Amino acid sequence: MTDWIKSLNIKVILAFGAVYIIWGTTYLAIKIGIAEMPPFLMASFRYFIGGMVLIGLCLIRNKQPLNKEVWQNMVLGGFMLTLGQGTLFWAEQHISSGLTAVLVSTLPIFYILVDRKNWKGYFNSKLTIVSILLGLIGILALFKDQLVVGASKDPLTIIASLVVLSSCLSWAIGSIYYKNRASPERLFHDVAWQLIGGSIACILVSLVADPLATFSFDQVSLKTWGAIVYLAIAGSVIAFTASYYLLSVRPPAVVGTYAYVNPIIAVILGVLVAEEVITWSQFVGILIILLAAYLSNRVKLKNK
Repeated sequence: MTDWIKSLNIKVILAFGAVYIIWGTTYLAIKIGIAEMPPFLMASFRYFIGGMVLIGLCLIRNKQPLNKEVWQNMVLGGFMLTLGQGTLFWAEQHISSGLTAVLVSTLPIFYILVDRKNWKGYFNSKLTIVSILLGLIGILALFKDQLVVGASKDPLTIIASLVVLSSCLSWAIGSIYYKNRASPERLFHDVAWQLIGGSIACILVSLVADPLATFSFDQVSLKTWGAIVYLAIAGSVIAFTASYYLLSVRPPAVVGTYAYVNPIIAVILGVLVAEEVITWSQFVGILIILLAAYLSNRVKLKNK
């Protein structure tokens, strides 16, 4: 028992806890936010607040926030946080949350496709393939009813679905790119400027894509601002940084299993906050997803 406890990596456990649980709660926070604020504008505020908090932390720790990688990180953040996340918020206006969750659960597959350095390890590991298949089956069981209800012949449904899939691909590309060039000493600096870059990119997209002509800040309540601050601190500062740390110590496809677990947290919040009821198919789906997440973390691949 003692040896098992010693073998645990507390930092890895806490980091997985952050991306599994915190990003799971962001479903509800995003839903609250886009009810009163256009999606790209809301995302811009979220990233700006998160970026400024991290820059402040760098100054408190006597770390110079400016470095030669600032522009590179701003461009990367603009790419990842707009195409890989901001577009996801837009898509949720046209498809059900259940369908969105199913589509986002393909993220580990995109990680495998993009992470060419570890292709041999992935495809030689039966455990990796089994965990991914189990995760997809669990997601289907978890959101089976919502998928049926959310089905539509509206062309925007198809477009939004493709946008979600492209956002997963964009996120995987950006994550792998950063993983191969990251330095642990620059983590806070890098994330800070990526968030600032994402904020600038989202505000530019907002000028074109958001219905700003009919929007007024007077309609934004304290509840919405609270959701945005939560998304900035918990979702961007803590969980985003934790995901990059995990990418440095675990295979990307394993890190991507948060896409399986996040919907479980969303369902649990629905029960606690909205008094929703968990069906037997959802309960089975939750068990399957938890098994998939456990198996994925048993995979041992050499990180390069």
